[in-house]
Formats: sequence, C-alpha cells, structure tokens
Amino acid sequence: MHVLCVDEEVPFPLNTGKRLRTYNLLKRLQEGHRVTFLCYGTGNEELPDCPHVKLVVLRSPLLEQKGGLFYLSLLRNVVSPLPYVVVRHYSHAMRSATEALLAHGDIDLIHCEWTPYTENVRHVLGRVPSVLSAHNVEAQIWERYYRTERNPVKKGYIYLQWQKMLDYERQASRLYGEVAVVSEPDRRVFEDDYGCRRVMVVENGVDERYFEPQDVLVKPNSMVFTGSMDWRPNQDGVRYFIEEIFPAVKRTLPDATFTVVGRNPPRWLADLAHSCPGVAVTGTVDDVRPFIAESALYVVPLRVGGGSRLKILEALSMEKPVLSTTIGAEGLAVEDGTHLLVRDGTEPFAAAAVEMLTRPHRFGQLGASGRGLIMRHYTWDALAVKMARVWQKAVTSYHV
Repeated sequence: MHVLCVDEEVPFPLNTGKRLRTYNLLKRLQEGHRVTFLCYGTGNEELPDCPHVKLVVLRSPLLEQKGGLFYLSLLRNVVSPLPYVVVRHYSHAMRSATEALLAHGDIDLIHCEWTPYTENVRHVLGRVPSVLSAHNVEAQIWERYYRTERNPVKKGYIYLQWQKMLDYERQASRLYGEVAVVSEPDRRVFEDDYGCRRVMVVENGVDERYFEPQDVLVKPNSMVFTGSMDWRPNQDGVRYFIEEIFPAVKRTLPDATFTVVGRNPPRWLADLAHSCPGVAVTGTVDDVRPFIAESALYVVPLRVGGGSRLKILEALSMEKPVLSTTIGAEGLAVEDGTHLLVRDGTEPFAAAAVEMLTRPHRFGQLGASGRGLIMRHYTWDALAVKMARVWQKAVTSYHV
C-alpha cells in the first residue's frame, strides 16, 4: 500500500529515541510498502537504506526556544485552548501539503507519527484509513512535570499545559482508525481513559546486531547515562542524579564517576558538571556504544517521562547491569532482580548503585538475562511485523 507518514522531522541521524523508533520501523516497513514521508526540515536531509521512502520536506515554522518571541508565544498560549506544543508544531504549509498529497488519489493510509501533529492532518482524517503512533501518553508527561516542579510560577503554567494536553490527547486520538502505543500501561490509558476503540501495542525495540556485548576493559566505579539532553525528562533525571544521588554514592566511593552522553546538553548542565568532580558531559557523539561498554553501571534515574525507554533496551542488549527508577523502566517487560534493579528514592538508588559497583560478581547474571529478553521480545524485525498488522487492520476495518 501507499502510506503517507506525517512527522516533525526526518528521523535521521539516529541520535534520539524517537528517531530510532521511527527510522527502524520505517526502514523495515518500506520493504513491503511505498511511503511518502512529510515533515519539516531544510531539504538537504537523507534517509539511508530506504529506497521506497519519498521525503517531502517543508520549511520548519518552529521558534527557537529562547529569546523574547519564544517567551511571548508561551504567554499567549495561556488563553489558547490548545497545548503549546500543538500550536508550536502546526503550520498552514503542512496542512496544505497533506491536502495536496491526498488529492493525488493513491494514498491508502495516513500514519501520524506524533499525537501533537494531529492538528496538521485533522482535516483529512476520515477520508482515508488512519493510524496514530503514540510514542508516549503526552498528558502523563506533563502531569509528572507538575508533580516534580518546585517553582510555583512554572508549576502553574505546567498545570495548564497538562490539562490542555489531557483534553487534546483524548479527543485527537479518537479521530484515528487505529492507535499504536508502545506499552500495555499506555494501551490502558488510551482505551480506558480516552475511549479509543482500537489500540494495539507495538513496543520500542533495539538493533540487537548493532548493540552487541563488547569485550572491553570496564572502568571501576563508573556510571553512564545516555539520551537526548534536549529532552526535559532526561534533563530532570540527570540533574536529580548529579545533585542528590551522586553525592551519596561519592561518600562511599570517592573515585566514582558519572558520564552523561547525548546531544544538545543545555549550558546549565555543562556548568553543573564542571562544578561536580567526577561528572562529565560529552554532548553529541558518533557512537554511544563505547561509553556504555566501558562503564561499570548503566543508570536511568528518571522521574518524568512516558512510553518506554529505548536506552534501557540498548544497555540490556549489550549485557550491561542496569539500575533504574520505576518510571525509568516503565512499559518494559523487565523484572526487578532478573533483568535489572529498580529502586526509587535518593538513598535506595544510591545504595543500590554502590552495591552494584562494589560487588559486580553478584549482578553478572542481569546482563545475560537482559540480552535474552531482547532477543525474545524487542528486535525491530519482530516489531515491524506488528506495525504492519496495525496498518493492515486500519485499512480492512475502514468504513467511509
């Protein structure tokens, strides 16, 4: 079939979790389908190994997230019924391009790759079969921001965004013929809270051939976190770890180190790392695998987030011991004590980190169990088959 995918950007290079998911599924799905990929960008982007994907790239309308115009747009959104992220990513150009592509008459399915982009395709939903790919429960992320924010002004603004996103996500998701989510908890939200009738789980995955175990020298008492550092849940988790957990670890292990690997770290994070001996922030790297391989412990100290974490899947695929919060491991079929350790709260997390670093022989089986789980449930090849079923179900169940 011919599928029109609508997304925020070309999913390459593979330096964010969202790009990893979108690209790896698309690369496999385009082998059996023709895909037109509509998104924002510069027009110079490429999508390697995807000969059956036609890129249609529009000039991005996005404001840089700093300066007077940006803060004015945040203020104006207070009186808008739509969440800021929806308004920010909407453009008349994308709406018109969607209409023009559909007018050619050979589009069999519309696939929206992110819930906030619904506003760009709303006018054509119902005219052809449609699928929403929900990488997260967006309202849940805003709720967790609200629960953890301490600044009263920011907390009030975040509360408004949470309530707007709750209303928007509920009504937008019900416009699609099928909804694909990344976890069972997300499926329950879309079905029970939002009233969606057809929801299927297509989990996040990992390239098990790329993220293989490596025989390298591990640095004693070293910890690592990988993830896009321009994503607020990652920023919150890393700040929490550096300010609260890492000092507790250092009291027992003065030579402990913590490395943050990921694109676009904010200036405040670089400054924070500079003031904390043992903390390093790399920024963008060509390959995260060496940083994972040489670290003694992979940590996921997230307090905010949604969906499920590709970063854990990558670490498990490399047979690394993983220590996560409950939210960090949310949505994955992992078992505490079998595939990784799960601890919440500053002292329990720090104590577990110390134990895993000082007694690595006790936790060696976690890596092997984690790799086995990946091979059984989380390869992109298997997950692409699931998404293909979602596409087919949307087409066969479509009624004009």
